[in-house]
Amino acid sequence: MRMESQAITDIALAELARRTAMLDAISYAATQIVAGSDWRAGIQELLDRLGRATEVSRVTLFEIHQTPEGRPVESCRYDWAEAGYARLSDDPRYRDIPLTESEGQLSDWAAARQRGETVQATLRDVTGETRATFLEHGTQAFISVPIMLRAGVWGFLGLDDCRQERQWSDLEIDVLKTAAALIGGAIERARADEDLRRSRERYALAARGANDGLWDWDLVENRTYLSPRLYEILGLPEGSLDSAAGLVGACCLPADAMRWEQYLHRCLAEGQRKFEFEARLANARQRQRWVVIRGLIMYDGGQARRLVGSLREITDRKQIETDLRASEARVRAILDTAFDAIITIDPDGRIVEFNAAATRIFGHPRNEAIGRVLGELVVPPIYRAAHAAGMKRYLETGRSSILNRLIEVEAMRADGTNFPVELSIAEVPVPEGRLFTAMMRDISERKRIEAQLGLAERQRAQLARHFSPNMVEELMRSGGRIGVARTQPMAVLFADVYDYTEISATLSGEQVIALLRAFHAIVEDAVFNHGGTLDKYIGDGLMATFGTPEPGPQDATSAIAATRQTLRELARWNRQRLAEGHRPIRIGVGLHFGPATLGDVGTEQRFELTVVGDTVNVASRIEQLSRTLETAVIASDELMQRAVAESGAEAVRDFHDLGAHRIRGRDAPIRLWGLSAESQVP
Repeated sequence: MRMESQAITDIALAELARRTAMLDAISYAATQIVAGSDWRAGIQELLDRLGRATEVSRVTLFEIHQTPEGRPVESCRYDWAEAGYARLSDDPRYRDIPLTESEGQLSDWAAARQRGETVQATLRDVTGETRATFLEHGTQAFISVPIMLRAGVWGFLGLDDCRQERQWSDLEIDVLKTAAALIGGAIERARADEDLRRSRERYALAARGANDGLWDWDLVENRTYLSPRLYEILGLPEGSLDSAAGLVGACCLPADAMRWEQYLHRCLAEGQRKFEFEARLANARQRQRWVVIRGLIMYDGGQARRLVGSLREITDRKQIETDLRASEARVRAILDTAFDAIITIDPDGRIVEFNAAATRIFGHPRNEAIGRVLGELVVPPIYRAAHAAGMKRYLETGRSSILNRLIEVEAMRADGTNFPVELSIAEVPVPEGRLFTAMMRDISERKRIEAQLGLAERQRAQLARHFSPNMVEELMRSGGRIGVARTQPMAVLFADVYDYTEISATLSGEQVIALLRAFHAIVEDAVFNHGGTLDKYIGDGLMATFGTPEPGPQDATSAIAATRQTLRELARWNRQRLAEGHRPIRIGVGLHFGPATLGDVGTEQRFELTVVGDTVNVASRIEQLSRTLETAVIASDELMQRAVAESGAEAVRDFHDLGAHRIRGRDAPIRLWGLSAESQVP
């Protein structure tokens, strides 16, 4: 049980370490890929880090796209492979792989990815072409997490394990989903940036081509000119508007028309010479259309005399800006739902990004943290000088002892308390200069659990010095005490050394101790090997029980088996003693089966767990009869019958009937059975 508990502890710590490494790889993605200008620049290193963190053999990034004929296919764009395994992105076979079956339907895995589902399988689960692919690459287990964009699935992140048929935990899958979401957000943002760039190029070309609608409003004469292109943009018949005064009111949504009147009135009241206003057209049939109205106000003697301007449709630009804001919002949401604090600073150490987890962990609202110096906000005072010196040294020399590493440091909350964190820092090159992003994970709970595990192991080791393994597990579950005594059936074994007083008289104190230790070790090993509990040492003897802390299906059989092992090992020990010129040791063993009470008979100052009752007394007195009856092992008829019921007659072979005998404390004689030491000599 102790080894099993240790194994569970080791597995839990290994999974914790793997999750930590995975999150560190994700932190790199958050800084390099999401914050970078081109998501593709850091994708290869992300896959490398993710592969090593997850301890798999291969990590792939597949894009789902269409052929010129419109057929859905997938292609491996990027991948990482452990040493000794082939790369897929260089293999033409892994480009334009069809996703449809012969009937034209999507394959099961492709359909699942279209639904945004995670797919995982092991070698034993797959058949056909999929199994052949698994065997070709040595894959034992595979998992893929879809990369979703607003328009649907872009592709998937795949991981191959060529060592074992692994089943991924929900926690690990959530971390992989975070990685996929980060990549998806970066791709979405890159697409929006590209669309916006193209829209701006079209906007510049249109302006050069005088593609705007023009208007001129003479306020003194109340004369208006509206160009044909303006009517075309508005979708109105030429000449249908009376003047520029009602241009916005007649063509735009009422709410925008009201805002325009207020805006223009303010411009005139403040004497502004330029104006620019965006509004939504009211006659849009399918999608919302936007226009921008911009121009000049001409004054004479402080009075507005003339307004000249242009009107341009900006629907495409507004849609792209909306998409870009949505993409940035998704990235923001990912950062703010991250488990770890993500803090970005500039070269002066001032905070430019502070996610929701940072607020939760450190206690500072984001709006108050932005612009503050990181060292003054979260670094304990005792470490601030070293933090500032390290930052200065890196900026001047490029040397750093913590950059791109995972380390444990102390941080400070808003209330001034210190706590342990795991820290990783990466530099993010941006067009505007240099930024540094720190990922910080509060490990207070992990440290507390590690301390508890250490305390538990120390408690287990302390208990193991005094109790048998099965009792140690019982005591660990109960917090070190058994509060309520309980009566239950069990087998009781007493063992004693014959002629101990005579033997010890010829030995020194050290020799007596060595002899007792050797004897106790023989019996203790036999008892533990057969699931017994060592109750106590009694001078040159000892008491053991079988069926504690809980009764078992073979307690009487186990007591006999432990006795047989004791006799065999005693015979080997005696041969060694004779060879060394020492006197052989003879022992007596008493066995009985019946109800007895298990409980703590100690005090608050001393813990003493034992078994008491008539069954214990009878077993002790039966052992004392072994001298009188000159038989090494004596068992009660109750124990013999129980052993036969448990395991059949083979369990009691070599025992012979000793008849009925009286023992102290019992009115009626009891039937006894004997087993000679010689019958067990190996």
